[in-house]
Amino acid sequence: MLRGLAFAGRVLLSGLVFTATVPQAAVAAPGRKPEDALKGRIILSERPFPSSFPSDASFIAHMRKADTKGFKYGGRDKIPVEFMAFFAQPINVTQLQGTLYDVTERLEMRENFPIYPGTKGGRVLASYFEMRKETIETEHRYKLVITSGFRGVVLAEADFAVKAD
Repeated sequence: MLRGLAFAGRVLLSGLVFTATVPQAAVAAPGRKPEDALKGRIILSERPFPSSFPSDASFIAHMRKADTKGFKYGGRDKIPVEFMAFFAQPINVTQLQGTLYDVTERLEMRENFPIYPGTKGGRVLASYFEMRKETIETEHRYKLVITSGFRGVVLAEADFAVKAD
């Protein structure tokens, strides 16, 4: 089965830039769907995700392989991060809430931002942001959470670290 991505909007924050995209309608195929296999997770990567996959199994395998848990600035002032969030239920709202927490010593909210899905009813959301040195420190651990609204139900999450060069 082929899966494509359609682009939506962009939000600029003090330390992060988000561009949301959602997959187009897909034809049902036998086997486990990616949104079921990866529900509740956010897959992070410095490399862009392919725009389509030959099968659901290859989609799932690629997401598991691409999932990055450690990032480095490598002499840059920012790190480009692609992410794909997988939800247990279809999202029927026009705005979600993204929150980035520093969990190194205690839970400390670093960024809070809106995410605008391109269409309603999807269970997968592809997006992009940049981590900037002045906001996201090295040698810290972080948690990215997507919720149904400010202090709403957690729909997907990811843990990662930013390491020193």
